[in-house]
Amino acid sequence: MRFPSRLSLLAVCGLLLVACGDSESSEPTPQEPQQPADPCAPHGHIHREAEGDWCHCDRGYLAPEGQLACVVDPTYVPPKEGEFDFQDEGAHACWHVDNGPYATVTASEARSPRVDAFHTLYTLNLRPVDGGYTGSFQFKAFGTGDFIVYLSEHVPLTVSEGTLPVKILAEKHTSVCAGLPHMVGLELTEGVVYTFTLGPTSLAQLRMVTEYFP
Repeated sequence: MRFPSRLSLLAVCGLLLVACGDSESSEPTPQEPQQPADPCAPHGHIHREAEGDWCHCDRGYLAPEGQLACVVDPTYVPPKEGEFDFQDEGAHACWHVDNGPYATVTASEARSPRVDAFHTLYTLNLRPVDGGYTGSFQFKAFGTGDFIVYLSEHVPLTVSEGTLPVKILAEKHTSVCAGLPHMVGLELTEGVVYTFTLGPTSLAQLRMVTEYFP
């Protein structure tokens, strides 16, 4: 019988040692940290703020006091499709056209100016984009309930909360106010910052008032 040479045995042992060493030195693949489940889902989402976490619940749901959850609001009556109370059809908003207070803001690609001063007529300077004009502005809701955005022209308006779209509840033209003839109905939540994006439009400048109706 022929036995392996001493050199062959050493070579085999060396390979085994290398293999064992690689096995011992390899580390397990780190696991991606899992995000905690949103306690407000599926009928809302959580806001994590320095003052404390709270649930921003969808229409028809509410957060019980002291709980992070969204439950059915037993008092909620869903509106009919396209139904929205436009209050005085823009009469009070039109008062601001003649009496102010006034503010002017200019849209920028780098930032979204605030347009949430109470009962203020804003002149919005939009920025040129692809042969038209558009602009994004931040609005921090100062109450919870119905809001009406009054515009000097009927142009596209989209509303979002971060990456979440906010539904436009209704739109209407009014003959009460020639200076702000177009109305957009929304439901917003107090303390939440929304983004209003206007355009694209052929107009470089618009006027806007936003009013709250609890």
